[in-house]
Formats: sequence, C-alpha cells, structure tokens
Amino acid sequence: MVLDGNNNNNNNKSYKWWVLAIVMVGSFMGVLDNSIVNVALPHFMVAFGANTEEVEWVVTAYMLAFAILMPLAVWLRNLLGLKVAFLVELAFFVVGSFLCSLSWSLDSLIVFRLIQAIGAGDIMPTGMTMISEVFPKEERGFALGMWGMGITVAPAIGPTLGGYLLDHVSWHALFYINIPIGVLAFFWGLSILRPAKGDINVLKSFDFIGFITFGLFLGTLLVALTKGEEKGWSSSYILNLFAVSYFSFWAFIITEFTVKKPIIDLSIFRNYNFVILNILGITRSIALFGTVFLLPLFFQNLMGYSATMTGILLIPQAVMVSIGMPVAGKVVDRIGPKYPLIFGLLLTSFSLYYFHSLSLLSDYTFIAEGLMMRGLGISFIMAPVTSAAINSLKPEEINLGSGMLNVIMQTGGTFGIAMLGTILDIRTDFHMATYTGHLLPSSPITRVSLHRVSEYAVLKGASFYTAAIAGRGGFMAYLHQWATVNAFDDAFMVTGIIVLAGIIPALMFRNIIYKKKRPSKEDIEVMEM
Repeated sequence: MVLDGNNNNNNNKSYKWWVLAIVMVGSFMGVLDNSIVNVALPHFMVAFGANTEEVEWVVTAYMLAFAILMPLAVWLRNLLGLKVAFLVELAFFVVGSFLCSLSWSLDSLIVFRLIQAIGAGDIMPTGMTMISEVFPKEERGFALGMWGMGITVAPAIGPTLGGYLLDHVSWHALFYINIPIGVLAFFWGLSILRPAKGDINVLKSFDFIGFITFGLFLGTLLVALTKGEEKGWSSSYILNLFAVSYFSFWAFIITEFTVKKPIIDLSIFRNYNFVILNILGITRSIALFGTVFLLPLFFQNLMGYSATMTGILLIPQAVMVSIGMPVAGKVVDRIGPKYPLIFGLLLTSFSLYYFHSLSLLSDYTFIAEGLMMRGLGISFIMAPVTSAAINSLKPEEINLGSGMLNVIMQTGGTFGIAMLGTILDIRTDFHMATYTGHLLPSSPITRVSLHRVSEYAVLKGASFYTAAIAGRGGFMAYLHQWATVNAFDDAFMVTGIIVLAGIIPALMFRNIIYKKKRPSKEDIEVMEM
C-alpha cells in the first residue's frame, strides 16, 4: 500500500511537504493534549470530588486504549488506506475532545478520553507511515526529524499552556483548543492528501484471538507497571496482573504462529536492525518520559513553582529540540544513523549525570544548561531511531512496523516512569534513615537546629510548648525534603546509566547510508515532457 505521491512528486515536488505539514499538525495536537491533561489532574480531583487513585485513570485509560488498539489500527489502515484512516483518526480525536469538554463526571471523562485515544493514539504511527511513503529513504531522516520536532516540543510547552488555561480560563478549555486545530487539519487533509494506490476495500479476515490475547498481555502489563508503586509490587493485585500478562503473552505468540493471517506478523522481528532499534526505542523512551516525569515533580513539589512557571523553565529544552531534530535528521541522511545515535546517547547520558547535582539552590542558568544538553541529546536519539527503523523495513512492513515501534516506546516510557517512581520512594527512605541515624538528640547539630526552628516559631507568636513541638516537626520535614532531593539526584543518575548502556546495542547496529539516486535518461525525458 503506497500513497499515490511518489510517482507524482516529479510533477509536484511540494506534495511530500504538504503531507509532512499535515501529519505534524495532527501528531503535535495529540501529544500536546496528553501533556496538558497531566497538569490538570489536581483540578479534576476538585471538580469531580475524586481521589488520586481514581483520577489517574484519566491518563491510564488513554494510555491503555492507545497501546491495545494498535493491532486493530494497523488492520484498519490496511483495509481503508492511509488517507481515510488518518482522517477517521482525526475525526475521532476532535469528537472525543468535544465530548471531554462536556464531561459531567469523572466516569464520563474517562469514557470520552477513550474515544480521544482511538484517534490520537493512532495518528502518530499512521503519520510515520505516510511520511515514509512520500519521502525516499535518503530524505526520511530529515523528514522524520521535522515530524519528531513537533512531538517532542509538545510535552515541553504543554505544562505552560495547560497551566495558563487552568489559571485563567477553566479545565474545559484544555479540550476546546483541540477542536479548531483538529477541524482545520481534517479539511486540510481531505483536500490535499491523495488516496492510496492498490487499496481494495473488501473486508479482510481479522485475527480476533490474536487481538484479544495481545490486548490482555499489554493491558495487564501496563496497568501493573502504572499501579505497582501505589499498590505495592508484591501485592496480590499486581502479581495477578503480571501472571495474566505472562500467560496472555505466550497465548498470543502461539496464536500468531498458528493462524493463517495473524494480526501482527512476528516475522518482522527477524529483521536484525529493526530489533536493535526497538531496544534503543525503549532507551529513548526512558530518557524522554523519565525526565519529563522527574523534572516537573522536582520543580513543583520541591522548589514550589507553579505549573506555568514549570513550563517556562522547560522552554530551553523545547528550543534545542526544535533546532536539533531537523539537524539530526540531515546528519542521519548524510552519514547514516549509527554515529549520530551514539552521540545522542552520550550527550543525553551526560545531561542526566549533570542533573544528579540538582538541588533546591540550583539557579536558572544551571537548569537551562542541563535542559539544552538534554534537548539536543534527545534529538540525536529520536531522529536516528525513527528514520532507521522505518528504512530497515520493506514497504509492505512499514504500516505494522511504525505501530509496533510506537507501542514499544510507549511501554518503555511506562516502565521508566514506574521504575523511577519506585526509586524515588526507596531512596527517600534510605536517605531519611541515614539522616535520622546520624542526628542523635544529644548531637550539637540537632540541638542547634531544633533551637533555631523553635525560636522562629516563638517569633511568629507560638507558645514555648507549641514552638518545641513545631521545632521537632519542622526539623523532620526539613530532613525529609533534603532526603527527597537526594532521591531525585539518585534517580537522575540511574536514568543516565540506563541511557549510557544504550551504547551497547547502538554499536551493534549495522550502519546504512542511502545515497540519492541520479535519474536515468528515461526519467529525465519523462520529467521534461
């Protein structure tokens, strides 16, 4: 299935850039919406009278729908063609956004988020396939770098935009903004995109058992990773989820090797470079999602910044990503993906090591320098991974491969967030125990610290008895704050080590450089006609 654009590009070279622009708008909108909603969770708790565990399903349900419906989306793209599938996904996203803005309860919001996810979750893999169809291999690095610029800048500006809308409008506005952009992208695509060649709109067989077992495997795995820290990794709830995921995985594998037309053709994983790049995709997701998770928490919970200010602090990273992605794509097209990828892994790993000394006293210059390094490093990871993964596939495998790459990266990001959340808890307890173990009641440091806190409480009007109690409580709160800071520093260090370990599969990658083919005499004659 090929978009009817490659052959016509000789007559209309601008078509591929129109496709890239439309895909960028759609992908940017989907990723931006997800990052904005994350900022709004406390507001949903107040609006609907929900607790933390309940409101987290606004994000979890969206993530599950995206991952589980990937095989169905691939099947529909093969059935309907890329143009129709892309427009249907945009329509689902716009309708889902409109319904979300009308939500009257938390349950209704979760249901409408599922409708959103049907569209937004599949816009990215469909868009990647569309870009790969209209751009030749020697230009895909730059094209996918431009596309990646949009989806990596979106999480950086999402908290700023979301914070502003929450502070000055209402949470409903978070979904209103999707409607005009989505409608514009829909009619833009309807008028410009060309239908795919060779699509036969006949109902093809559907691997129902494979779809169910894949959904059970991935759904239970993602819920276990998401809820593990909250429920306890050794709790029966989490262990049962892992057990269901394990047995569903093997049931899925057996099904796909026995049915005539599997919903996911596992032979795609015989491709050496594609497997290596999926491993690196997990590394990239841990680096991207992990720090997207850590930095806002640090800025808001420890440094006391608002959601809007947190977004402003992340602007240097967004700027470097917007500069770095196209540059990285161009470099990949010239020298291949291997060496830009190694550079990106080294720089990202160093930026995470740089943040391991982040403290409550860190100034804006320190933060901006680290974010700029991280933004450039992520750019040189993402552009090589996406372009090389698509280029390693046969044309008929690109539809499935783009979907699998996105699901694997989503799963990697979920694992990274779960891992870092657990590290924060464990290391906070460790540092707190270390502090309290060394600060004995008879210690001069302890006595002086308690005395100063008590004096401050007395100056504020407290009695001596209340001041003494406040002194002990305030001192312990102070210690806990610094224990948490040290736990964040440890989490940055662990993430940096994981990213650095990505050098191993990167060195195993077989570098390929695609040279631009010179047109033959026959092609020149055709172009001149």
